[in-house]
Amino acid sequence: MPSTTPDLIPHFGHADPEKQLEYNLPSTPFVDETARTSDYEFQLSKRRQTFGGGSRDNINSSRAPTGRKQEIQHDFRYLSTIAALQNGGLPGLFWSMIICYIGQLFIILSLAEMSSMVPAAGGQYNWVHAFAPRRYKEILSYCAGWLCSIGWQARFSALCYVIAGLILAMAELNHDDFHGTFWQRGLLTIATAIFVSAFNAFAAGHISIAEGFFALCHVFALVPIVVSLWILVPKKSARAVFLNFQDHKGDWPNVGLSTLVGQSSAMFVVLGSDAVTYIAEEIDNPELLVPQTMLRSFLINVPITLIMLVTYVFNVGDVEEILRGTVPPFVSVLSNAFKNVAATTGFSVVILCLLIMVATSTMVSTSRQLYAFGRDKGLFYSSMLSRVHQKLKVPLNAILSTTFFTTVITVLTLFSQTALRTMVSLCIVCLMATYMTSLICLIMQRLNHVQLPAAKWSLGRAGLTINIIALVYAAWAVFWSFWPSFYHVTGANFVWAILLFVFVLALALVTFFAGRRRQSQERARRVSAGFRLRV
Repeated sequence: MPSTTPDLIPHFGHADPEKQLEYNLPSTPFVDETARTSDYEFQLSKRRQTFGGGSRDNINSSRAPTGRKQEIQHDFRYLSTIAALQNGGLPGLFWSMIICYIGQLFIILSLAEMSSMVPAAGGQYNWVHAFAPRRYKEILSYCAGWLCSIGWQARFSALCYVIAGLILAMAELNHDDFHGTFWQRGLLTIATAIFVSAFNAFAAGHISIAEGFFALCHVFALVPIVVSLWILVPKKSARAVFLNFQDHKGDWPNVGLSTLVGQSSAMFVVLGSDAVTYIAEEIDNPELLVPQTMLRSFLINVPITLIMLVTYVFNVGDVEEILRGTVPPFVSVLSNAFKNVAATTGFSVVILCLLIMVATSTMVSTSRQLYAFGRDKGLFYSSMLSRVHQKLKVPLNAILSTTFFTTVITVLTLFSQTALRTMVSLCIVCLMATYMTSLICLIMQRLNHVQLPAAKWSLGRAGLTINIIALVYAAWAVFWSFWPSFYHVTGANFVWAILLFVFVLALALVTFFAGRRRQSQERARRVSAGFRLRV
């Protein structure tokens, strides 16, 4: 029985609406290997209208699913830095961030070019299918889709967990007799996910206003915080900040290894600029706009992050005391600077609002990626995930499924000391693995001198070199993300991301081969039935 959901119809380079377009779908066990359409523009405009977007005939009406064109994956970069401080100290935090920004830049450049070649909402699994050898297209694109979905789900869960920790920190700051517990943070994480989901579902048309306000806060909140810290807090020496590497409580054999283990915080912070990929089918001229926006969002955040980073490492105070505390490091820094509960709480509330908007933007990308993969029948209950609510004009089931995932992973890590580290590592590993798969396939095409799809945004002759550097960094990130923060591993401080990653990959493979077998059986039954009718 044919599916009632629209087929994914990404296009290569310059689509010609006057010509029939044929495109091999990123095959999954639940989708026919090929799909045809005789009117690409009509199908794509229908898909844009599903989310309330525009058409190519009216470029001014082009907006993202929430009624706006997403220009920046805003990330205020205040996420937890405990891992980096503990493993490597202040120099470890600073240099890890610099290295990760440089490495991630090569990944963003590579992803930007691929998004121009194949501007489809599926992102990595579409790119893998476009560039992989024919023999491995199905299985590689299917696994890439699963890992990408889990990676973005884990990113949203981690953001909700950080927000919950900040709320508890403000409660502890204002009530000396209150001490947050694991179960309280877990409940707040789930409550945060529900709130963000409700905002995405029922106030999607107002996200543009909220992001405009957020963009102003992003800039204007920076100035008073930076000025206050430089004026009020005693400064550390340049040697202590840039050269005095330390291992705080990690008990690693040497400081160098400890510093490498602590890179996960920086790796997580620099992720997310490729989020615009997942709304490629809902904006005009995606071959050019998506890569430009992707690179712009990354570069805009670099100077802001570096300003905050330098301010932070010079004014952080006693690192040992911060690590002994129960509140996030930046709250301790603000408290030491202002010596006033009300002022610290006020700035913390501003940061809380910014983090909520980061989570909101992440939910948009996460739900759209889940919707796209569900539309291609790549997940369980795909027909449910690929539905768009008729009145709200959002993929409501995908949003609710994201909330459910956050609830499940929060419950699984409820009493773990490394709950946040597990979510962060799972996000890094899954997304970097999809980047690696896409890059390997693209590099093979370049080395074999295969004609690549036309791209309005191209890396030119530097493409192969940039792709190789990006692949090396992605592999580096995957390797170190599995490492625990402590040398002596126990059940309490074990990073469960490696087990979750293996489980997800195994589940994807089992589902793939089970689905392929089911398809073969259905074809055999149809052939047998046809033979009996002829006889």
